[in-house]
Amino acid sequence: MTVEEIAREYSIEIDDIRWYLSVIKANQLLEYRENPEDLARQIWSKKLEDELYRFEEGFLADLQEDLNRHIVDESKVREVFLEILAFRRRRTD
Repeated sequence: MTVEEIAREYSIEIDDIRWYLSVIKANQLLEYRENPEDLARQIWSKKLEDELYRFEEGFLADLQEDLNRHIVDESKVREVFLEILAFRRRRTD
């Protein structure tokens, strides 16, 4: 089974994945509070821009690659999608 098929099974949309990744990225960026120059360096070097480009598509491609290479199994993919669903519920509550 592919990551895309599992996502359809859970009725997960790109917007759900984008929200999930956005919350994670926001928390990562908040860690720069103590060292704003490091955050400025991330922005200035375009590293942050590169990470955000094709944000959700890259996430899905990486997850599929990990599944294909048996780095993760289907149950782990399902766990990730359950977490995405939990994030979606919190967003809409």
